[in-house]
Formats: sequence, C-alpha cells, structure tokens
Amino acid sequence: MAGDQDVVQQVVLPADMTSSKTGTFYFAFGSNLSPSQMSLRLQADSNSSKPIAIARLDAHAWIICERGYANVVSLPATNSASNDNIVWGVLYNLSAEDETRLDIFEGHDTGRNPQPQVNPDPSKQQEVPYLQGNWDYNKHYLPVTVTTWLVDPNTYGIEVPDWSADKEQGPTSVRVLVYVDELRTKPGNINQEYIGRMNRAIRESVALGLPQDWVDAVMRRSIPAGIEVDHEGYVGTERGYVEAEATETASQLKERVLREMQKS
Repeated sequence: MAGDQDVVQQVVLPADMTSSKTGTFYFAFGSNLSPSQMSLRLQADSNSSKPIAIARLDAHAWIICERGYANVVSLPATNSASNDNIVWGVLYNLSAEDETRLDIFEGHDTGRNPQPQVNPDPSKQQEVPYLQGNWDYNKHYLPVTVTTWLVDPNTYGIEVPDWSADKEQGPTSVRVLVYVDELRTKPGNINQEYIGRMNRAIRESVALGLPQDWVDAVMRRSIPAGIEVDHEGYVGTERGYVEAEATETASQLKERVLREMQKS
C-alpha cells in the first residue's frame, strides 16, 4: 500500500553497542573533554561525568567544522600515525539516563530529527545504525585505543590483569560511542561562545594525560589561548570578561580584545 512508504524504520539498539558491560563508553573530543562541563550536563549518575581513560581514535582528523564546533572526519586507513590523522580524547562511562541527556546537548534528540531512518547499508549498521538526518551529530560506534586507564577497567568488564593506577599498561582496544557530524566535514571558524569552553576542556584534559604536543599542533590552529569561560558562559581574558558579539569569529574576537587592551 502507498501508506507503507511513510512508515519510519526504527531499530532497537542492543545494550552492548560499546565494550562497557556497565554502561556506554563515550569518547569525548570537544568541550566534553572537560569533566567540569560533563558534571554540569549529566546529573542522573555522578559516575557518568568521571573521566575513566585517555584514548586515541585513529584514521580521523580533528577539526572545527563549518558549524563552529569540534568534529572528527574519517580518513583512509594508514599504517603511519601523525597529528593530522589521529584524534585524542577522554573516555567516560555513561548511564542510560545520562546518555539520553547527553543526546540533547549533542543535538541528537528526537526534536531535531523526529523520524530517524535506519542506515540502508547492512554492512555499516553496527558502526552507524541511523542516517544523520536533521541531527547536529550522528552516533557512531568505533574502535579506539586506550593508552591510559584512569580507573580500573575491570570495573567495566574490560579484563586487564593486575591493573594498578601506578603501573603502566599496554594499549587496549575498545568500542565506544562517538558523536560525529557527517554533514559538515570542512574546517570553519570557531563559534565565539565555544572558545572559552574549549580552553577549559584543553586545560582539564591535558591535566588528565591528553598529549600537550597534539593539542598544540592540532587544536591550537583553531582555538586561541587566553580566552576563558565563566559560570555565566561569557568569554574573557586576563584583563576581564568580554561578552562577544553573536556573529564574531575567533579571530575577530581576538583582534577586538587586543585593540581594547591597547587603548587602555
């Protein structure tokens, strides 16, 4: 019947889409690198905002995309690793309630895309169950390499015998949730309100073990240092907070702040 064409395909995702046996492993690469921001966003379970590992996503590039926010772009697989084809991130273990809440912050809620369509490619459905549609980010389930566990991985069903916080462990491959914008894959200008939040994310994640040299080589191309965020969401410098104009890019904001500092 003609009406059958209007039926929306939906699938119920299994609970074990990631390697975690106690929740959902989530790989943060943008402002959610900040545990402080995660604790503000996720409130169903305090463990959801606890960083559990430093991990690396291979064959992907980190960018600020046309929408003004962080994104990862898939690249052809290669045997050589460089700053431009790997993405470093922080792993969290989300409760079901907090994963649903994080979906809203990532623009993956049903309000943005009320009729999600199943990925028509059966070979890709385990990695990308749905088409992105009107979501800001789509959910991908990808392998990453954990280089440092900050919390005992056996807690999440990942067998690492004799794990100790003081003992260096070998790399571990796990499957994680990654929010990916498939539609905006070219570099753009960072949103002004995002600058301070990203600087907080960099500061907090580097303290956890995210490689500083990778941050300097990749993230700093798009994120000017010295601009911070306060609890009200404004950006600022060591000379005081500056509320940026809605249309200001990162470079325009930086130039205006410098001009104002020179005048004073």
